[in-house]
Amino acid sequence: MRKRPPDDSTRPTPPVPPLPDRFFDQYASAPRVGDDPELHGGRTRQSPHTEGRWPTHVYCEWIPTEKQSTSLDLIVPPTASSLVHSPLGAPLPLHISLSQSLMLATDDRDDFVRRMWAAIDDNLPSFSVKFTSADWLVNPSHTREFYALRATASDQLTAILDATNHVCQAMSYPTLDDAGFHVSLAWRLPDQANSKRPRRDDSDELEQSVIDTLEVNVEAVKIKIGRTVYRKDLKS
Repeated sequence: MRKRPPDDSTRPTPPVPPLPDRFFDQYASAPRVGDDPELHGGRTRQSPHTEGRWPTHVYCEWIPTEKQSTSLDLIVPPTASSLVHSPLGAPLPLHISLSQSLMLATDDRDDFVRRMWAAIDDNLPSFSVKFTSADWLVNPSHTREFYALRATASDQLTAILDATNHVCQAMSYPTLDDAGFHVSLAWRLPDQANSKRPRRDDSDELEQSVIDTLEVNVEAVKIKIGRTVYRKDLKS
C-alpha cells in the first residue's frame, strides 16, 4: 500500500520577507492631478497643481520593520489619519524631509537632479537617526497638522539639507528652514483639533519608551519628481 504524503496543513506558514526599499521607488503611487481636496483625502494641496510643473521632494526614506510599525501604531493619535499604514492596513514608507514641496519647471528636472548629486559629497557616510519626542506640527500654509517624531540632528542630515538649499537657491526655488528634522506619522485638518491641541491620552511614559526604541538607518538620499524616484547611495 502506498503511503499517503504528509499533511502540511498543520505546519506553520513561514513569514513573508519584507519588501526591499527599492520596491517603493519602482511602484510610487500615481499622481492625483488637480487641487480638489476630494482627490487628496480631504487635504488641500500645499503647492497648487500647475501645468508644466512637477511636484518634487528631497528626502531620506524610512521603511519601518514590522516591529517598528507595531510600536508606531501605539503612539499614533486615534483621531488622526495614519501615515504608518494605508486605510487597508498595508505598511507605508516614512521619510525625513530635506526640502520644501517644490514645483519644478519641466526643463529644470534633469538639471536639478544633476546639481543635487554633485552637491552631496560622494564620501558622505550612511548614518543612523534617533528620536527625542513627538508633537503636532503645522505645515507652512496652515492647511494640515502632522503628528511627528522629532529627530536628533546629525552632521549628515545637516550636510544634505545645506546641499539641497544651495541648489534650490541657485535655481530660484524656495529653501527649507532648519526648523528641526522630523518624521510625520499622522495628519489631521486644523478644524479637527481644539484650541489647546491636547496630547494623546496615553501616558507620556509609554510614548517615550516607544520613541526611545526607534532608530532609522539611512543609506541613501532620494528625490521624487512626479512619479519618478532618483536615488544616491551613501558610502557604506
